[in-house]
Amino acid sequence: MRCWVRSRPSICGQPTIYIWTGDVRSWFTGGRIYGSSMSEFVRQSQSPLPLRTQYLASLEEPQEWFLEKLVALGQIWTHEDGTYAVTHEQTLVEFFGANPARTKEQLRDFQSQHGFSVALVKSYDRDLVRSCAQLGWTPNVGGYLFRKRNPQPQISFQGAAIRATTSADVHAIWQINDAFFCSEDEVASLATSNKLWTVTVEGEIAGCGVSIRVIAGGDAVDIGMMVAPHHRRRGLGTYVVNAIAHQVERDGSRPICGCGAANVASKATLEKAGFVSEHQLVSFTP
Repeated sequence: MRCWVRSRPSICGQPTIYIWTGDVRSWFTGGRIYGSSMSEFVRQSQSPLPLRTQYLASLEEPQEWFLEKLVALGQIWTHEDGTYAVTHEQTLVEFFGANPARTKEQLRDFQSQHGFSVALVKSYDRDLVRSCAQLGWTPNVGGYLFRKRNPQPQISFQGAAIRATTSADVHAIWQINDAFFCSEDEVASLATSNKLWTVTVEGEIAGCGVSIRVIAGGDAVDIGMMVAPHHRRRGLGTYVVNAIAHQVERDGSRPICGCGAANVASKATLEKAGFVSEHQLVSFTP
C-alpha cells in the first residue's frame, strides 16, 4: 500500500483499498478463445480501440488513472454483438457495449463465463452502475474520485521547494520510498518522461509528486504524491498537491486525483488543496 499522503492507490502487487488483489505486473501474452459458442466472449490480444474511444467519450468525467493502468495490464474480451470487457485476475475493470439495453444481460453472462469476483465501477459510469444494481450485486465504496477543484491561492511551506526531477534525484527518492513506487526503474522512467517532481525542505529531498496524463490527447492529468515519513503531518502534502495542481492548470490541463475511502488523511489533504469529490470508485461483488 502506498503511504498515507498519496493521492492514488497502489498497484505494486499489494491488496488495495478497492478490494482488488493480485500482482498487476503479470502481462497478457497472447490470444485465447474460451468456449466454443459464438455467443461467448472471446479473449483478444489487442484493445478494441474504436469502441473503447466511444466508451471513454460516454463518461461524464475523465477516466481514473488507477483503472487505466489496470486496463493496460489486463485481459481484453469481446463479444460478437460489439460488447467488450477488460479483466485483471479476478477483477472486472471495464465493461461496455454499444447497446445499453443489453448491458445487464451481457454483464450477467460474462460473469458466469469468466467468474470474476469483483467489479470496479466509477460512479459516473451510469449504465454499468445501474446494471450491477439490477443484478443485485453488493456495492462497497472503495475510493473517492476528485474531478472538481475550487480555485485556491498558491500556498507556501517554510523552506520547501518543488522542481522537475533530474536523474541525480532518482536514487534519493527511491531511498525514501514507502511502497509508493514499485521499483527504482519506475522512478527513473517517470523522471525521464517529465512526470515526476522533486520536493525539498531546506535542501533535503523530502518527497515527490507525480503528474500523469491519463489518456494521451486528453486534458485530465492525475496527481499523486509521496512525503518522507519524518516530514508528514506538517502540511507538506497539501503544499505539494497545491503546487502541482497550479502547474497543471497553467499548462491548460485539468488536475484530477483519487484516494482510498479509508485514507482519511489523504482525503483531507486533497480537500485542503481545493479538490472536491462528487464521485466514488465502487466495488460490486456478484
